[in-house]
Amino acid sequence: MNSASKLFVTLASPANQRNMATLKDQINSTNSMEQVHSIKKVHFSSIKIRLGTVKTISKLTKTLHMVASSKLRSAEKKAEESGPFSVGPQKILGVVNTSDAFNTTTETPVEDRSGKQLLIAITTDTGMCGPVNHQIIKTIKALLKDDSKQEILVSTTGLKGVAPIIADYPNQFLVSGRDFGKADYSFPEVLLYLNEIVSKVPNYDSALVVYNKFKNALSYNVDRQFIPGFNLLELNRDKFYEYMTSEDRAATMKDLSEFYLASSFWTGLYQNRASEMAARMVAMDNASKNGESISQALGLQYNRARQAMITSELIEIVSGASAIENSD
Repeated sequence: MNSASKLFVTLASPANQRNMATLKDQINSTNSMEQVHSIKKVHFSSIKIRLGTVKTISKLTKTLHMVASSKLRSAEKKAEESGPFSVGPQKILGVVNTSDAFNTTTETPVEDRSGKQLLIAITTDTGMCGPVNHQIIKTIKALLKDDSKQEILVSTTGLKGVAPIIADYPNQFLVSGRDFGKADYSFPEVLLYLNEIVSKVPNYDSALVVYNKFKNALSYNVDRQFIPGFNLLELNRDKFYEYMTSEDRAATMKDLSEFYLASSFWTGLYQNRASEMAARMVAMDNASKNGESISQALGLQYNRARQAMITSELIEIVSGASAIENSD
């Protein structure tokens, strides 16, 4: 028998076949253990990444909470200081709080009537401030839904109020103001913005300013301020005979109406900003608390996965040492 035949017989013997099968099982077992180890390592790494992300977000929300808290004090003070500007005009013109005079009289308006009502909604450019913008948008949509004749034209300050209104009522959207009062509001800026609106809709019937009125750090609600236009004031002129004017009465009433619109809008801006800061402070505080609870849960999961990896590695070391001793 030649050497090749002897080698074939040796390899084909039952003892060698059993050894080869055992070696194959050991290789498969080793590969399986490596795969399990790789899966555990990936799982451990993903938990570590998630935990780091949550902690970073928690730090950010805590910072935003502190910023909103500091800005709230300033916004609340300015909201109180801006209130008296509209008290005088409201005391005089507040007796006209509806547009019913257009339907109950046959008198011809002094100026050409546009038949439009201006709706000025005060929203924010940024989010993360709770339901502040949602409440305003919900109120506007409710008013537009009841406006079957499409007499209301909407203008907004802040980008958060633009897309929801244009999506449902594109033909009734007028203008928007981006980065309005980014550093702080100024009365000339208010006048420029209102001048742009009024130039597009001269001789409007009335205007409605919608904003969030600040109550305290945990409470605010949507408020509306009705401002009668010049034609509406003229149809209700009998209500103002008790007042004396040094100039032409009609011109004085028109100027007073415009100042009432500007002062109401000015007050609404600061009221809404105080509400925004209060809502952001609460929202960021809640987000920080949620982040801490998630961090605790992920930390526990991370420690368990880490301990499981250490235990698995120790078992592999001990098993390898035992295999070496048995082979000796």
